[in-house]
Amino acid sequence: MLKALQKRIIFQPTRLPDDYIFQFDQPFEEFFLTDLSSGRRINALFFPAEWGSGRQLVLYFHGNAGNLQRWGKLAADFTGHGYDFLVIDYPGYGKSPGQPTEEGCYHSAQMAYNWALERYASERIIIYGRSLGSAMASWLAAHRPARQLILETPFPSMKKLIAYKVPQFIANLGAPVHFPVEHFLQRVPYPKSVFQGTHDWVVPYKAALELKPWVGDDRFFVIEGGGHKNLNQFDYYHEKLVEVLEK
Repeated sequence: MLKALQKRIIFQPTRLPDDYIFQFDQPFEEFFLTDLSSGRRINALFFPAEWGSGRQLVLYFHGNAGNLQRWGKLAADFTGHGYDFLVIDYPGYGKSPGQPTEEGCYHSAQMAYNWALERYASERIIIYGRSLGSAMASWLAAHRPARQLILETPFPSMKKLIAYKVPQFIANLGAPVHFPVEHFLQRVPYPKSVFQGTHDWVVPYKAALELKPWVGDDRFFVIEGGGHKNLNQFDYYHEKLVEVLEK
């Protein structure tokens, strides 16, 4: 029962009806990605760069709650700097059918990458993961080439995150999913960056700090006073994000 409760906490999807119409303040395209071998379908949104030719793509993996209507609003943080932006809903989220699982999330990440690789050279793909999405992003980066990997409010592993937040006797039960971000990071051969706030109540700062050895001091960006959901409200985040994107 406790493991089932943990899983409900880890995955908090909000479903959408098939006829739901997305609304954003910038141009976008909605479509489904389909894996013919498994029959899996996932909903996706693509936002073209606001200027230039979209010379690079940010492949974005979102957090554990909501759906694309929420997460698509973050596209402007990237399209405004000349980057195309692709974000997907995991199985069970939004219009994506199925139920969320660790394997299903990784598979969805691969499907999104396949779509990207048909349109962009690997050195023009930037993999970005936020919160739970840091697991999908780091898994993908450990297995596929890209220009760089950027993580926002990441955790070392689900087991360690649970241990930081609940009594030890519950943590010792183990997590129903693993999401070993720290393990994946060690296998990523290209530049990696982390953005983390000091006042994050979802992923404690000390938890994210465990990832610092795998990204380096110069790419571990600390947002003083930043929480889990508001890093893009800080000028320092945008300043360093632009620096990282252009490296």
